Amino acid sequence: MIRVLPICALAALAACASTPPFGSFRAGLTPELVATVDAPLLYVGVEGLGRESTVQPIETLDGVTTWRTPDGTSAISTRDGLVVATRSLGDDLMSADLAGSIAASKGQGGDGYYPRFHTTLDGEYQTEFRSFQCIVTAREPETLNILGTALATIRTDETCATPSFDVTNSYWRGTDGELVRSEQWISEGTGVIITERLN
Repeated sequence: MIRVLPICALAALAACASTPPFGSFRAGLTPELVATVDAPLLYVGVEGLGRESTVQPIETLDGVTTWRTPDGTSAISTRDGLVVATRSLGDDLMSADLAGSIAASKGQGGDGYYPRFHTTLDGEYQTEFRSFQCIVTAREPETLNILGTALATIRTDETCATPSFDVTNSYWRGTDGELVRSEQWISEGTGVIITERLN
């Protein structure tokens, strides 16, 4: 049986009686609280929307894992830990081709440029396609502290550009190759999504 944390979900957070400052939900997660959940648990924060929650996996299909909030209203999908789709956040990422970013986050693919493609749905339900040219700008060891445990990781930063703007994404992979944390730009309306593996 999967037990879920009694929290406000991403889509419903704005409806909570009093909205706490962004980051306070994450700060309140403790090892004891996380230990009550007997399934993989991922923290998701969307600073631009002031929303944060935990999510749990509901299915994996063709290498893509879909994670859903406890109330079932919002979801993200990941491939090798990177966010490839969102639902019910507004200006959602419908799909993404992140093969180059995934390889870069693993220290593969060389030092040159690689493409990244986003398909989003705007507020008028119109599909928008965006193509980036990305390059790794930094890769170095970094120790993360997650729930009181120090984790050795390799942090990879990439800059992805279009003719009109550029964004920076960051990925932290543990020594086992698992993505521990990420900060990934999704769309203008959603901004950056932070993910962090909690167990």
